[in-house]
Amino acid sequence: MLQLLEQGRHLNSIGRFRDAERCLRRALRLAEGLSGEARELARGRVLITLAWSTVALHGRDRALALLEDVRTSTMSPRLLALTGVQEAVVQVACQDWRGALAALARVERPDELLTPREQVSALLNGGLAHLSLLELDPAREELERALAIAVAEGVPEQEFKARHNLGCLAFYAGRLPEAITLMREADAMEAPVGRVRAQHDLALVLLEAGLLDQARETLARALGEALAEGHRLEEADLRVDLATCALLRDAPAAAREHLGAAVTAYRARGATDRQRYAALLRSSVDLAEGVVPRGLNRVVAPWHEVARPVLPDERLAARVEVEAALLRGDVHAAGTAVGRLEGRVRQGLAADMHERLLVARVAVAQGDRARARRTVRTALQRLTDRVAPTQSLEIRSALALHGQRLADFDVTDALADGTVGRVFDSVERWRAVSHRLAPVTVPTDSRAASLLAELRQARREAADSADGSDAARLRSRAADLEWQVSQLDWATAEDRGAAGGGAPTAYGTARRLLHDRGEQAVVMFAHDGGQHALVVGARSSSVHHLGPAARAAELADRLSRDLRAHAFAGPHPALQAAVGRAVEESLGALGDLLLGPLPLEDGPVVVVPGLTLRSVPWGMLPSLAGRAVTVAPSVTRWSAPLLEDGPGPEGTFTVTALTGPRLRRADVEAGRVGEHWDAAGVQSRVVLQAESGDVRGALGADGLVHVAAHGTHEPQSPWFSSLHMADGPVFAHELPRPAAPRHVVLSACDVGRIDPRPGDEPLGLTAALLGLGVRSVVAAVAPVSDEVAATAMEAYHAGLASGRSASAALAAVVAQEPAAGAFCLYGTDWQPPTGTDTSRATGDGAAGTEEARPGVAGRRFGAQIQSAGSRNIAS
Repeated sequence: MLQLLEQGRHLNSIGRFRDAERCLRRALRLAEGLSGEARELARGRVLITLAWSTVALHGRDRALALLEDVRTSTMSPRLLALTGVQEAVVQVACQDWRGALAALARVERPDELLTPREQVSALLNGGLAHLSLLELDPAREELERALAIAVAEGVPEQEFKARHNLGCLAFYAGRLPEAITLMREADAMEAPVGRVRAQHDLALVLLEAGLLDQARETLARALGEALAEGHRLEEADLRVDLATCALLRDAPAAAREHLGAAVTAYRARGATDRQRYAALLRSSVDLAEGVVPRGLNRVVAPWHEVARPVLPDERLAARVEVEAALLRGDVHAAGTAVGRLEGRVRQGLAADMHERLLVARVAVAQGDRARARRTVRTALQRLTDRVAPTQSLEIRSALALHGQRLADFDVTDALADGTVGRVFDSVERWRAVSHRLAPVTVPTDSRAASLLAELRQARREAADSADGSDAARLRSRAADLEWQVSQLDWATAEDRGAAGGGAPTAYGTARRLLHDRGEQAVVMFAHDGGQHALVVGARSSSVHHLGPAARAAELADRLSRDLRAHAFAGPHPALQAAVGRAVEESLGALGDLLLGPLPLEDGPVVVVPGLTLRSVPWGMLPSLAGRAVTVAPSVTRWSAPLLEDGPGPEGTFTVTALTGPRLRRADVEAGRVGEHWDAAGVQSRVVLQAESGDVRGALGADGLVHVAAHGTHEPQSPWFSSLHMADGPVFAHELPRPAAPRHVVLSACDVGRIDPRPGDEPLGLTAALLGLGVRSVVAAVAPVSDEVAATAMEAYHAGLASGRSASAALAAVVAQEPAAGAFCLYGTDWQPPTGTDTSRATGDGAAGTEEARPGVAGRRFGAQIQSAGSRNIAS
């Protein structure tokens, strides 16, 4: 019987509840066969252990009935104490936090009656209950005591839970990197515990960080395990958070499906409080779509008596009441309901941003637009303060998700105002959240370096493998390594001394800078289904509605596909001509839509493309042909180097050119780059068949770095976009922090492509370099043939070495070689500190001569583009 009892406990601990129940039922039958005090003790111990399997499989009422059976059939102080501990476990499983604390309060003399392991169980559940009630100090005290006892007693499964729950506490306290660190430390332990709950908690942290794809994948994995183990309550909890993911992705149908299944599971298991919360969240889905659901008063009734909402369900109920009142047009009721949300409470960033949005909406409904705008500015500062401490580029980009609805509200208000400056400031302040921060500075640690080296080898072997099954295994291994590297990045990259970022560049400042430089800005933004553009010029500025945003995104995607098709058309003149015509048509259609209505002045242009247009080759559009064009993620990011007060970087300006393998013209290209700079009196270094360490070394030290190599952009995981060097790929994740060069040229295909997140936060190799402090980057957004790339890059460096700015040099190259138009200049225009300055007369970056402006590229593009040997790994 004792062996079966221990086996049942172990099966419970790893989440195999059906097997545990069968094992414990057998033990119970054996205990019933005993007599006297032995029967009482044995039966009580089995029933207490069985309660945990029962709550997972059959619900709280049946589990509590088992514990009550023990209480009425024993006088043993120890068994009575154990029933209190196990009741707390059951109540925690059903998220009845106060019930759990009440059960623990009834446990008498725990230090005498409970073993160290049982004391840890009580402390873990008490800590979790306090934590869920946002009582962080008592939670920390109990969890740290639990950890100390577990370590002293050598109980790894309880040490795992204590460390993990301390990670949850860090999450509630708003310290996301610390939370991920603690959870990762727990997950690395060799402890015989079920991992579903741990995965679920990690997914909640990822949700808070705005990492929706990673959160959804983690939740889906945990859901699969919960379904396999038959743990219905955990399944329902996971579905609730999958519904939250769906809502953040604007997928209400998927959210309803998950919530419906969760409500059914909660009802079947007697988890009344969780059932009510899921029903409340389902009502919020309807409200988000503009529909007040039937029976809403009944749904929110359990929270009507809460004077000051504090807990997540209480806050959600108050938000639901505000949304419903606004939809009904009852401004007075909305004002009363939103008043209940006043005051500071600990809660997630998504909930906080939603509540601030509701305050602003109610203020507008009451006619107080000044209050609405103050609320929006306060929300933006809150978001920036949350972004600022992290040194993870990915989390910086992801957190902007939580401000998306506030940004939409702000832009709507600005467009209604109608002034150009107001619209500019509204668009820019939300687009520039991460761009207002200093470059990340945390170096990659030794563990990350080891994982990246292993990932490099796995990627290389997978690419070289002729065995399909082996290649699949290596790809799976690579995906696992990517996950581990990402977690390290999210967890360890924190600067505790970081303050909030600076202010975004204001409209007046932007106009002054543009005027002084003889440039103009075209700021694209999509809003409420429409594509808009701001033209900010030296003499005048204006706002334009260009048409449907979906049409602009469709044309941009079509152009990208046409460029790739042309690059891989092969040596077939008829096919190349046909695809070339398609490219011309796409360029013309996109140019007509985006730039045709705009009153552009002559001279160089700064383009801020917005969410869906980041991978457009802007220099190829007919209206910009021959112009000096700089592409910037935001005006704030473009202007930051121009507003710096101090002197430039110290030390001698140097140039390094590196080449990768399997690129026929790369060595010649790099040699010519070096020759041009040597002739200009600049120290240069050429590294042929460079390895990953050479790239990292150059990016850590040199003034200008040129890399001629194959490249690959990973749309599903942009931070693992890479350059392919002699020893394998160099990933965005392993670039030096910060990067030293003032200018980087990536003579590789596709690595100029960028995948945006909500909030216009860019992701990709180019975005990583800019985020790490590089002033400007030249990279291609589509495949370019080896011949074209080598010729164009030689001419580009010749222009730079003669003193031209980067934008002017690139414009001149594209004018002579339209097929090189896939190369774009990102960041801020740059001029080398050497040679003759030929651009001052035309505003530090204009092409400046008629021969550099051929007009519409037309058939010339179709005739000159070449498809052989393009610079991406797939070629």
